[in-house]
Amino acid sequence: MHTLLFAAILTAQADPLPVVTPWFLSRNVEEGPAFMIECRNTTGAPISSGAMFWALDQDDFRINGTQLEPRGRMGPGLMTEIPPGGTWRGIMELRQAEPRTGYAVALGADTRGALVVPLAPGRHTIAVRCGDDAWSADVPFYWER
Repeated sequence: MHTLLFAAILTAQADPLPVVTPWFLSRNVEEGPAFMIECRNTTGAPISSGAMFWALDQDDFRINGTQLEPRGRMGPGLMTEIPPGGTWRGIMELRQAEPRTGYAVALGADTRGALVVPLAPGRHTIAVRCGDDAWSADVPFYWER
C-alpha cells in the first residue's frame, strides 16, 4: 500500500496540471471575470517569469470547451526567476469589451493580462495550458452582466 501511495505522489509531482482559480475584484467585475492561473516549472532549471515558456497565448485558453483563436500573449509582467518546481502565477481577465485601463499585478502574481471574450449570462467553464500541452481541469464559473 505504501508503494502505491508513493507512486501516486511521484506521478502527481512529475506531471502537475495548471491550476485556475476564479478571482474577482469589485472595481472591475463589470468588465468581466478574472482568474489566477498557476503553472509549475517542470524543468530542471530556473526560468525567467518573462520567458516564452510561460507565454499564455490566446489559444492556450478554452472557454466552454472551445479553444480560443490565437491573437496575442500574456506577459511578461514582473521579471523574476521561477526555480525548478516553483510556481508561476498570472491573473487573466476576460473583458467584455476592449480594455480602456489595465490594473497592476497583485496577490503575488508575476503578470496580469486581459482577453476580450464576450460572455452570455450564465454558467461557463475555463481551462488553460502552460509551458506544455497539459490542460488544466475545466473550472466552472458564472457570469451575469
